Amino acid sequence: MNSLAESKSPRSLFSKESYLVNWLLKINQHIAEKNKQLILENDRLQSTIGRLEDVNFIDDTTGIRNKRYLQIRLREEYARACRHGFSLSAVFIDLDDFKSVNDRYGHVNGDRLLKEVASILDSLCRSEDAVVRFGGEEFVVLMSDTDGDKAVVLAERIRKAIGDHPFRCGDATVSLSASIGVSTFAVGDYAYVSDPESLIEMADRAMYMVKRNGKNNTFYLPFPSEEHIPFPSGVAVRHHQELSL
Repeated sequence: MNSLAESKSPRSLFSKESYLVNWLLKINQHIAEKNKQLILENDRLQSTIGRLEDVNFIDDTTGIRNKRYLQIRLREEYARACRHGFSLSAVFIDLDDFKSVNDRYGHVNGDRLLKEVASILDSLCRSEDAVVRFGGEEFVVLMSDTDGDKAVVLAERIRKAIGDHPFRCGDATVSLSASIGVSTFAVGDYAYVSDPESLIEMADRAMYMVKRNGKNNTFYLPFPSEEHIPFPSGVAVRHHQELSL
């Protein structure tokens, strides 16, 4: 009887409850430690993924993003623009006669100049803009929530900054110029766009309008309207003249 009474005594019950509480605390502590280890492991994994992305998406020569990154970012920004109803612009930059720089000063110096151009672009663009080396001496700036007028303003700043910059090749000072094309997906265009890549293609086409008409200029080519005009008229910014199509 005594042992039975003792097992049901308040002291005995309190002892069992204390044991249960301590056991639960130890389990919670163990879970917390495991969670902490998982968080640290996840951080290490994310860091590794970030380094792998840098390897895959960074241009070795200039240190900015590459064409592979642009392809992914373009789809993301296009989807956001469609969803939220804002404009999306692309600026396509091609350095004029850059082959002659490589031929005269060598590809090592040419690569240094490309890196300087990339630095100029980075300094002029917003942090949210995608600044990309498209290939060779070609660069692209993808600008979210940006209409054609604002994109053209940036394009002209870029063109002037490149033209005014004294590039050095050994003891020589080299002047560069750029032909720049600009195009925009306006809000009303999305109903007629089947491929986001067409924005880059249109900006590229605008750049070639400049190449065919004297270089060192900026040309804005609006995206085809619902009538699917194949070659819409554009605007040459610097001299305000109509470029031949």
